[in-house]
Amino acid sequence: MKYLSLFFGLMLASVSFASTLEEGYEAVRSGKLEEGFAILSPLAEQGDAEAQYGVAILYKEGWGTDKNPEKALEYYEKAAEQGHINAMFYTASAYQSGEGVAKDFSVAAKWYEQAANKGHAPAMYGLGSLYYNGLGVERNDAVADTWINKSADAGFSLAVAFLEQRLMK
Repeated sequence: MKYLSLFFGLMLASVSFASTLEEGYEAVRSGKLEEGFAILSPLAEQGDAEAQYGVAILYKEGWGTDKNPEKALEYYEKAAEQGHINAMFYTASAYQSGEGVAKDFSVAAKWYEQAANKGHAPAMYGLGSLYYNGLGVERNDAVADTWINKSADAGFSLAVAFLEQRLMK
């Protein structure tokens, strides 16, 4: 009986955890940014990748908390390390642009590649552009073309526009 109570307690805790994440995102969607931040922050600290991604966005934009690019990157990286594809992309973007961290194109390339390999079209384009410019990777037009074409095939408009412009030259 004791184990049955423990089992149901754990089941309720996991249901409560899931609805709390949902409640956090709902608060943000409805404009209750401070409330959303207050709900998502403890979940992010507990290691929930989706909550970490949400907290990163809130820090990046200054929604419900002070704008803090360094903290945003910290949470993007935590989520990225757990395989969160959008967090991988934004981690790469931060390292490419130097937002919240010193520019490091090789780290940007690493995160773009991980997201690109999971099918993230903007990351494919980002990785291709690094290869075209030899930033963080050895310049390689063939590899760049492959990634830009994959991005365009996935419907990413910047990649499509890039290829159209190249054809006009």
